[in-house]
Parts: sequence; C-alpha cells; structure tokens
Amino acid sequence: MTSEANSSVATDSEVRAPIPPMPSPVALIRTLGLIAMIAGLLVVLAYQVTDPIIKEKELLALEEAVFRVVPGVDEKTAARLSYILSADGLKRLDDKSAADANLFAVYDASGELVGLAMQGAAQGYSDVIRTLFAYDPECQCIKGLTVLKSTDTPGFGDKKTVEGNAKFMANFKDLAVEVTADKTKVAHPIETVKHGTKTDPWQVDAMSGATFSSRGIGNGLRAATDELVPLIQQHLSDLESAPKTEVSN
Repeated sequence: MTSEANSSVATDSEVRAPIPPMPSPVALIRTLGLIAMIAGLLVVLAYQVTDPIIKEKELLALEEAVFRVVPGVDEKTAARLSYILSADGLKRLDDKSAADANLFAVYDASGELVGLAMQGAAQGYSDVIRTLFAYDPECQCIKGLTVLKSTDTPGFGDKKTVEGNAKFMANFKDLAVEVTADKTKVAHPIETVKHGTKTDPWQVDAMSGATFSSRGIGNGLRAATDELVPLIQQHLSDLESAPKTEVSN
C-alpha cells in the first residue's frame, strides 16, 4: 500500500513539471523593438535598391512616349533635348537630370525642331491622371496626347479606354492654345465641356460617362499650358536654334 502511494506521488510529480518563468515585460519589449528595427532597415534597404531602378524605367518609358506623341517623328533619326522652363529662363538638362524636365524638344536628323512635349497632371475620378502631350509652336496648338498613368475606373477613365476613344482623342489633334499678342498668357485657356457641347477650338469635349476623367485630363493640360506655353513662345528662338552638336539621342 505504501509502495503504491509513493509510486502515485512520484508520477504526479513527473506530470506536474514546474512551469518555466515568463520572460519579463522589458525583455519582450526589447525583442519586439529589435524585430521592428530589423524590419524597418529591410524596408529602407529594399527602397534604396529598387527606387533607382523604377525611376530609370519610368524615365525610359517617358522618353519613348515623347517620340511617339510628337507627330511626324522618325524615331530612328530623331533626337531629344530636355529642359526646365520657368520665369527665370530656359535651362538645358543632361540625360542624368532628364527626369526633372518639364519640357522636351524633339529634333530631326538635321537639327530642325519638330515639336515639343509636356506633361499634364490633375485629379481624375479616383487619382491623379498623368498625360504627355505634343505642342506645335507654329500652329500654337496641341497635336497629340498619350496617357502615362490613370487608375480611374476600367471601361471609363483608364488608359486603354481613354486612348481607345477615337472621338475623345480627336480633341487633341488641333486643340488651340494661342497666346496673347504680348506673349504673356494663353488667350483662351483650355476648357473641358459636357459631352456634345463643344463650340470652340480650345474646348475639350468630355467622354460620355467619364466626366471626372475627362476633366482631369483637361485640367492637367490647362495647368501645364497656362504656365509653359507663353514661356515657350518667348524662348522659341532659343529652342529652334539649339546647335545640332548639342542634340543627343
């Protein structure tokens, strides 16, 4: 009887092993802080590695779009110069700084100015819509447009739908952006109007069912042209006389 009791006690002792002590709150906080710090460093490292690659790809895509949006360009022989144009003047950028440009000039093989390209950006339905458009300083009009980025509703305001809408894209074949006689401002700023109500050559006829996306594109063009077109006309001789030796593919 005693032997059986002792055996039972021993078994109970083995089953009821002592519970290990819980780590202190300080240790837990220290461990969690270390994990968070490592995770943060990994995020920063990933950003530093991928950001230059992403920006380089975006720049290459933009440069290719410049040649496509300007009409009459032979991509095999055409060349591009990048500029920053402001009230302080016209400044040429080298290829490393081209991402900072707000104006692109396209030249043919002989160094003659073929056309100019600028970016537009304004709020659409769900996000900012970014476009690239061609400007002809001779006719003082927009001659082409492509959507660089749009996350608006597929089937209404996304890139594929916008560029596939022939009637809407026709707005940007000869969209008037004339300057006043003193070249200080745009005579008639670009205006987006309700679908089917366009009456003037500086108006954008909105897409049916995609008014917000249409206004986003039109507002982006208006902001860019209001700022840059008068300055382009003021510095047109400088753009036209860019030495052929300075033009680089």
